[in-house]
Amino acid sequence: MADPTAPRARHLERPDVVLHGTEAGRGPAVLLLHAGGERRRVWTPVVAHLTAAGFRCVAYDQRGHGDSGGSASAFESYVDDVGAMLAAEPPGCVVVGASLGGLAAVAALGDPAVRVRAAGLVLVDVVPGLDRHRVRRFLAGLGVLEAHAALVDDILGQVPRLGRALAQLDLPLLLVRGGPGSAVTGDDVTGFLRSAPQATVTAVADAGHLVARDRPEALAATIAAATAEWPALALLRTLGAERLAHPGGNLLDHSRRVRDLVAAWRGSRRVRLAALCHAAYGTDGFPHRLLAPDRRARLRAAIGDEAEALVHRYGACERRTTYARLGAVPLPLTDRFTGEVVALAGEDLAGFALLTIANELDVARTARPAPEVREGIRALVAAMARYAPTAAAHALADPALQARSP
Repeated sequence: MADPTAPRARHLERPDVVLHGTEAGRGPAVLLLHAGGERRRVWTPVVAHLTAAGFRCVAYDQRGHGDSGGSASAFESYVDDVGAMLAAEPPGCVVVGASLGGLAAVAALGDPAVRVRAAGLVLVDVVPGLDRHRVRRFLAGLGVLEAHAALVDDILGQVPRLGRALAQLDLPLLLVRGGPGSAVTGDDVTGFLRSAPQATVTAVADAGHLVARDRPEALAATIAAATAEWPALALLRTLGAERLAHPGGNLLDHSRRVRDLVAAWRGSRRVRLAALCHAAYGTDGFPHRLLAPDRRARLRAAIGDEAEALVHRYGACERRTTYARLGAVPLPLTDRFTGEVVALAGEDLAGFALLTIANELDVARTARPAPEVREGIRALVAAMARYAPTAAAHALADPALQARSP
């Protein structure tokens, strides 16, 4: 059987050219768009780190570069290519663009039909507010201005359009600057944040303009940390979690608080992502599902196979019969979807317990339950202590689970 995480060829047919690319890994999708004059292999060490962190990476040679056909002269062709690349991926793709790739991504995401397919954008040492004279000097210093003069002129003529597109972006946005050799100045950052106040800015201090080439490990770590939850959040919003009432606000609010508790208790990346989506299939105590259990592929694309499996187990738990067996290892869990009894052990059991404790504590904090309900939650958390002792200890000490004076 082929290794699903191994690199595999991708081909994208456009009306005038074929774009050649590579895909690697499993999990939430990251589309990597290289700078002008580069090719997809510049992302190879970045991809190695991102796939190890649980992402699926897709990178193409842009037209007129590497193995792909066409010429590098018309900016609009690059913009249209980005839209086609996103259309070939499941919704909720993280887009990472360096220099030319970043500018093409900003322009492409200015189209609402394209933007709806993206979970967020990472710009690598480029901002849309380009200063014509400074850009020319910078590219001349790199020795690439003359070879790409037509494309550079075309892009510089698109600056107003790029500014409008940036101002319309309602997606998570991260700017990763290089260090002393960066093309992005402090004034550039100020203007960028004025147009996109939701953005975050960080720097890889010892990298130049080509951050992926200079410090691939640092860039990959930055991308992985910043974007891990973007596809999940995009999916939850698309499915209406913000419109579904839940104690303490709405389901998205609740899910974020459960995620925060799991993170505070040092839950793994898998459990944190599962916490954010823990009610995607509904639960035995909250029947309002966002996804039917036969649509698991959509959640897998957002959080990866392992986190989705934990969400499915949590949502499938038939609580009355399963909770009656708490303390057993492995724990026999009755699946309310199928009637099957599944043995939970190891990390699966610990993750299930962590989700349960975090969920119940948030309900106790926000719903102000009656005394008998609060005592039931305390008893449940205490029974889970064998599987997640630290989380149980924190929850049992929380004021929300203490007896209140009449």
